[in-house]
Amino acid sequence: MHILIPYASAASPDTDKWVQTVRLPNLNRLLATMRLSHSDVGTEDTYSPPHERALARLQGLPASDGYIPWAAQRAATLGLATAHGAPWCFVTLCHCIVGMNDVQMQNPDLLQITESESQSLFAAMQPFFAEDGLLLHRLDDVPGTFLVNGEPLRGTCTASLDRVIGKNINQWQASGTNSAKLHRLQNEMQMLLYTHSVNAARDRSKAANINSLWFHGNGELAAPAQTAHANVVMPRNLANAAFNDDWMAWTMAWKELDATICADLRHRTNTGEPVTLTLCGERSARSYEIRPKSIINQLTRTFTNVFGLNPAYSLPKVLLNL
Repeated sequence: MHILIPYASAASPDTDKWVQTVRLPNLNRLLATMRLSHSDVGTEDTYSPPHERALARLQGLPASDGYIPWAAQRAATLGLATAHGAPWCFVTLCHCIVGMNDVQMQNPDLLQITESESQSLFAAMQPFFAEDGLLLHRLDDVPGTFLVNGEPLRGTCTASLDRVIGKNINQWQASGTNSAKLHRLQNEMQMLLYTHSVNAARDRSKAANINSLWFHGNGELAAPAQTAHANVVMPRNLANAAFNDDWMAWTMAWKELDATICADLRHRTNTGEPVTLTLCGERSARSYEIRPKSIINQLTRTFTNVFGLNPAYSLPKVLLNL
């Protein structure tokens, strides 16, 4: 089993205080019996966050920054033509707040776009995409998010939604070969959305407007990917709290993960099951595996289980370095 935890730490001054005070006994004891098996050190301004890079590596996908083919992978899963070899991208409808000096995106999940709204906006947007050589596809299970494919996407890097939620979108705009075309299309869609009947109805019901969209997950699959680890669990508790800048909720989410997932991992390791834990922040990711069996390691595990801590181990340091 592989547990991949996004936002185990976050690039916010507020997290320093919480990391220094949170008590995570199961994680602490678990890591004391594990060894570092892989490290991905980056910065907080990459288009692809550490947890997406880690997941791409596990699934055998190319992991170029801003060009991990998540949309192409979904197209392949759906059996769509040209899923391999052609560039694909996600388009997600969203709400942005325009301030004096920035434009900040809210979490698109908060919009709660209905299937009817999604269908109506899809029909209105499709001709504009077609004019630019882009074909729009509906995703029936995710209202408000579409697939798009076409040559104008090739070579264009896009920022993950996880990078942009709650942030100024100006610093995360698409870059690369045809990025100017995507910027223009984004502006056209903002004007379309402004006067669309869907938003008129949302105004009457006091719901937030759908006033923009975001391109993300762009890339191409050269061939069917071989999944390196099929059983990957990626809880989103910490991410959702981080998006809201709610560090008390983030702390409580960590405690819940410690009492559930980390406790389960400890049980699995005690029964000899191979497990891997990947902790991801906004800059880096680190993967840990159970140490090979030896007399010393067995003594270490016994010490950890009895006394609770490895004297040389500092959990805050591990999290702050992510």
